[in-house]
Amino acid sequence: MAEPDLEVYSDSLLNGFWDWHWESLNLSNTVFVHSGLYSISVNPTGYWQGIYFHHRGFDTTPYSSLSFWVHGGTNGGHRLQVQGFLGDVNPAADVYYRFTVPTGGWQQVTIPLAALGIARKTNCTGFWIELTPYGSSNTFYVDDVRFEGDLAGASASASANGARPVSPAPAAEANWSAAVWCIAGALVIVTVLLAWLILMLRRSGMGVSRALIPVSTAAVPQLGLPLAGSSQAVPTAPPGGAEALADPQARQLRERVAWELAEFAKQSLVQGLYWQRGQLAEAQHKAEEELAALEARLAMLQMPLQERIRAYEIRIAELEKELETRDQEMRGMIQATLLLVQDRMEKEKAKQSVETQLN
Repeated sequence: MAEPDLEVYSDSLLNGFWDWHWESLNLSNTVFVHSGLYSISVNPTGYWQGIYFHHRGFDTTPYSSLSFWVHGGTNGGHRLQVQGFLGDVNPAADVYYRFTVPTGGWQQVTIPLAALGIARKTNCTGFWIELTPYGSSNTFYVDDVRFEGDLAGASASASANGARPVSPAPAAEANWSAAVWCIAGALVIVTVLLAWLILMLRRSGMGVSRALIPVSTAAVPQLGLPLAGSSQAVPTAPPGGAEALADPQARQLRERVAWELAEFAKQSLVQGLYWQRGQLAEAQHKAEEELAALEARLAMLQMPLQERIRAYEIRIAELEKELETRDQEMRGMIQATLLLVQDRMEKEKAKQSVETQLN
């Protein structure tokens, strides 16, 4: 049985993949769409620009090839290059796959992972699709990106390890879903405990009028007015008698349940704080990874200082736009990335100012 495909993009990025592009693009394009609602439009302003699908290191053993659909827009003729990443090292300059984008329609591109140098590796960190200087440079479109499952790899892995290899799990989505379920579970538990407390209090007689409790006349002083036609007084309970008969077990039960609820609330708060701290640390780590990838890309292209500053400005504008449109789950990582890129740009500008004064 073949391994399932690992979806990278289908209307949105999936399974923990991130957009580490260094050029203008739109992940929700509606002009040319292969399937679903959206595709990715890439608008390079120069050569060696494109989109980088990044992921934390994962095992490619279950997969045989990389597949995606590409559209050349109204002109076509792009000469695109695909390269895979292992770890944090830039791909070798002589390991790549190139193809020409047709005009006027969608074309499926299927590349064996061996051709990209990432077959059966445990530290694949993604791949990029970039424009080369050997074709047109207008906008092109990408859709339905996935790693295709490997039938032979699945059989070999199952025989060797006794289990199927696990595809990389989504990072932020899984954490967010787990948090939602934890909160929902906590609310259910609190509701059940409160219902149980109310039930036990009712069973114990709390809240029931003590006037209905029969009282032995022998144990109560004979106080009150005499009955008509009789010399006997009406038996009356002394003041505070009903409170004295209150059930001590009900009071102890109420105090215990209140203590347990307080402990549960305290533990839930502590767990929530730990989860929030972990989310912030993960967002900071991802932001540092994105900045490192951008700096590595700029260094590899050997761009002049002024162009590097311009690249940072473009990325800052894109992050600010994403900050307005993304949901709460993504804003922490985007905000952290934005602050790091802004800091790096300010350092580059300071360096430029020094060089200008020296010249």
